[in-house]
Amino acid sequence: MKTIKYLFAGMLMMALSAPAMAQDVDYKTALEPIQKALESNSPEAAELAKKYQKTYKKDAKAMVALGQTYFGDKKYDEAKAIGEAMINNKKFANCGDAYILLGDVAVAQAQDGDAGPAATLYETAISVDPKNKTAYERYATVNRNAAPEEAIRMLQEYKKIDPTYQVEAKIADLYYNQNRFQDAIDWYKKGDAANYSFTDFSKWAYSNFFRAKYNDALAVAKQGLSKFNNNVDLTRAALYSSVETGDFASAVNYGKVLFDSTKAPTAMDYSYLGSAQLGVKDYQNAITSLNKALELEPKDLKPMGKISQAYMGLGDENKALEYSQKYLEKEENPGYSDYSNLADIYTKKGDNAKGAEKADWYNKAMGVWELMATKAPSIADIAYYMELQIADNQLKDKSKVRELYQKIISTDEGKENLSSNSKLILTAAYLNEAINYNNEKQPEKAKEFAEKVLKIDPNNATAKQIMSFGQEAPAE
Repeated sequence: MKTIKYLFAGMLMMALSAPAMAQDVDYKTALEPIQKALESNSPEAAELAKKYQKTYKKDAKAMVALGQTYFGDKKYDEAKAIGEAMINNKKFANCGDAYILLGDVAVAQAQDGDAGPAATLYETAISVDPKNKTAYERYATVNRNAAPEEAIRMLQEYKKIDPTYQVEAKIADLYYNQNRFQDAIDWYKKGDAANYSFTDFSKWAYSNFFRAKYNDALAVAKQGLSKFNNNVDLTRAALYSSVETGDFASAVNYGKVLFDSTKAPTAMDYSYLGSAQLGVKDYQNAITSLNKALELEPKDLKPMGKISQAYMGLGDENKALEYSQKYLEKEENPGYSDYSNLADIYTKKGDNAKGAEKADWYNKAMGVWELMATKAPSIADIAYYMELQIADNQLKDKSKVRELYQKIISTDEGKENLSSNSKLILTAAYLNEAINYNNEKQPEKAKEFAEKVLKIDPNNATAKQIMSFGQEAPAE
């Protein structure tokens, strides 16, 4: 419904000669007091409309415009009355716009999204006015879900009438508005991009962006910008895509252009600019941008985690810790980097501490990874592996290292379709157990785990040595 209403603006306008344009100005001027009266619910609206109809009763375009004015103010019954009066008037027998008006009303009043009545009216508009582009597009729009092939066929029929019509872009637009982004991408690729509007390029770029095809999104945005220099929508797409591809320097440049071009930057604009500034180590400006993002959209907490990273870049561990803790407390679905950031802060504090305080900070860092393993079980093995790095390198706690490797085995053993990272981690866990059992003079257990290593990594030299000698203790 929103998609169809979005399409209403700016449609129904046809090429006009100079005299006709003057007439357009007359009826548009006459519509203004009616529009204001409707907006203010003034009782004068009906009388003004009555006088208007007497003046323009022979002007199809003027009458349709009155119906659209009612429609825009959600006075659907009045709009419908105008349309029906027109189609019942022989003078307007070939006025496709009158049927389009009635179709629009049918869409607005449809129960449970029933597009049938509207589709029939738009089809009638085509039959009485075969060159009316809007009729074809409206028909395609209401049929895009129920009969997508028919919708495409009708648009292609209009292409026969007007060979310059960008039918591929229009079909792509239908798919875009259904969130069928891959279909939209495929149709945009089929068309002649040399004739695309900035809106076409923008929707094409965002279709790729929403499919996480960031390089393609950036390429389309750049292509569009070469034709529509500094266009806000395309510059925004270029900023976002550059950040996602890791090209932070370019993203900062796109951000400058965007903020110079728009009077109303969004929270996401500030968030992506802040991420770009963070990427180029412009930490102070990153903090400013990210705080602005939080101010505009307090419910989106992701900038808070990035502010923590910026403070770390400035060497302010206390501020970094403050923001990281607040973020993990409030964010419902934190990501790996969010846990990693907090663990890194604790680890660095441990590195700079003395005495027993060092171990306290390291244990806090390990606790962060334990929390991640609990909240994100699909990547628990990675969390345990990161935790054991602290146990091994900072705390020198071999028993804890072994305990964590055993947790990794319990987590991953028997799983199918392990990722390449998980296979490497599991191999390291098996090998650690094989070495430990070998050193404990338990050759059979050592061989058991060495064999598991070789199933994943057939060329592992340490596992082969354990399988051959059993009692020898290879270097760790």
